[in-house]
Amino acid sequence: MSLPVYRYDKNSPIAFMGGIYGNLPALAACLADAHSQGVGLYAFLGDMTGCCGHSDEAIAEVRRRFQVVIAGNHEQKAAEGALVCGCGYSNPEDEKYGCLAHQYAMDSLSEEHRAWLQTLPATALIETSLGKLLLCHGSPAQTNEFLYESQLDEILLEKWLDEHGAIGLGCTHTGLNWVRRLTGKMFAVNCGVVGKSDHDGDPAVHYALLRHEESGFAVEIRRVGYDHEAWARQLEQEGVDQIFIAPLRTGLWTAGVASMPGWEQQRAFSKE
Repeated sequence: MSLPVYRYDKNSPIAFMGGIYGNLPALAACLADAHSQGVGLYAFLGDMTGCCGHSDEAIAEVRRRFQVVIAGNHEQKAAEGALVCGCGYSNPEDEKYGCLAHQYAMDSLSEEHRAWLQTLPATALIETSLGKLLLCHGSPAQTNEFLYESQLDEILLEKWLDEHGAIGLGCTHTGLNWVRRLTGKMFAVNCGVVGKSDHDGDPAVHYALLRHEESGFAVEIRRVGYDHEAWARQLEQEGVDQIFIAPLRTGLWTAGVASMPGWEQQRAFSKE
């Protein structure tokens, strides 16, 4: 099955974002930061909906602001009308809370937007003057595959790129950002998520910024702060479970940690 291909002829920066989870002020902050950096193309890598609810508002903003959108596991399950998240966590408790988050999302999702989610591809290509960029949610092989930094297989990353004639791969899903330089001008980047921290004890959120340079793409992970406390108070008033609100304040996850490899579990304590 052929991938949709988007042509981008400009040399202004490209933004990769993922994992809003209904966190509207965090998304607004990341979009404002990207605008300040002169971004010309916005690509969304999946999981608009989740634990914060506000699904219709998040989807409407993505449809308005992003030229390229692919489906994450949350979109795929919402499109099916399923009440499970399909996150793929190895720990059953983590999967349980992922499904609870998905149920919040489904409660605030209209049929109009659910129908639109059914049209989204799982992968896509962006053609640029420097080469093709391959977009996926988890991996090109599986929407909910976790590509953790400590377990990356560079041979496999390059194989996926070679299969599509691409020089760069963008993904999200794990919620933990990283950049990996590969052979020649090839690279892979996990853009992190804009809806929650990357489990490092800092409530700020992240996205990836790609700049055109003569030597290839320069890739930067952008850290973005927002009024997380005001958002946490609003979600409390809306009745969202505290297990999803606490990470907004602390920058430390309360779910999903048990499924991580050991290095990622200690992420908050391994950074300077």
